[in-house]
Amino acid sequence: MISKTGYHVYRIAFRGILFLFLFKFSFYSAAIGTAFPALMNGKLYIEPSVTLPVQGVVLDYSVRDTAILFVAKNEKEIVAGVYTIPDKNTIQFPIAAYSEGAQIKRIAFELDAVYICVHENDSILYRADMNTGLVKQVSEVSDFLLLQDGLVILKKDNTFISSDFVLPLYFSGKPSFKGYIDDRMVFVTDDIDTEVIDIKEKKAVYRYGNNVQLAVSSEYTVVLAINDIPTHEKASRVFYKIYCNGQDYGRTEPLLSINQSIIQLNLPSGQYHEIVIERWRLDENSEQYIRENNIRQPKPVILFIYPGRVIDVKLTYDGLEYRVVTGFKIIEK
Repeated sequence: MISKTGYHVYRIAFRGILFLFLFKFSFYSAAIGTAFPALMNGKLYIEPSVTLPVQGVVLDYSVRDTAILFVAKNEKEIVAGVYTIPDKNTIQFPIAAYSEGAQIKRIAFELDAVYICVHENDSILYRADMNTGLVKQVSEVSDFLLLQDGLVILKKDNTFISSDFVLPLYFSGKPSFKGYIDDRMVFVTDDIDTEVIDIKEKKAVYRYGNNVQLAVSSEYTVVLAINDIPTHEKASRVFYKIYCNGQDYGRTEPLLSINQSIIQLNLPSGQYHEIVIERWRLDENSEQYIRENNIRQPKPVILFIYPGRVIDVKLTYDGLEYRVVTGFKIIEK
């Protein structure tokens, strides 16, 4: 016969043993249920104690029905490879040279291909075909996304490229992809402003920033500001003629070249426009305005006009070359 005190001690001990048993069982179940392959500390574990036979650090991988695609790097190169599960065979080949200064921006996997964007001296997007080992590349790519309907790319000149349309983006910084929703709404940001692009509609639908409000006008869509500040010659009186898509859009007022010339243009939205700007200078001998030679003329400016926005174009001439900066006009607070 067990006393009440002994019964309670027995019950507590039994519960403790039961708890430890259940804890061990659940821990064991979780352990044997761990999904493989698993990437830990740069090593790809194919089985609990078996790692992928590759020299270097594994950066990312993707599992297919009977194979594992992977990307790795070592001190000299970036490699892509495939591990076939049935025969436990590994095939790998180099994609690009690698150094400490290289930045791997993004990696993505297709059914039988690997994409990787590497920033170093140039920004290059590589595509490695895992069936043939053929590697193709596109230069000047700052970022990319692999969506359901295909690849979208951001070029270093702030151009958004999809399979069937090209869209210029106006950012002051270096933009990159922030993410996407439903393989349709893509977010591009330079950490100051964010542009929302609708892939299906082939247009930018919204832009927001940090305490920034975009200017809107029913009277004009472009503000062209010309700063003519030659540093190697005497300031003369100049004006600029403006042509848009081959049509005469007027001219700026004749001013000393140290002053800023501003003209507003009302160009239709939703399309590209070519703006040709001609510099005319007052000749002191003839006291007439003459057109400068082609060497001293700015190159045409190509703009895409967004609905409901005003584009600021700032053109600066220092007597040797022209610099053009474009962006959306904002409301100063």
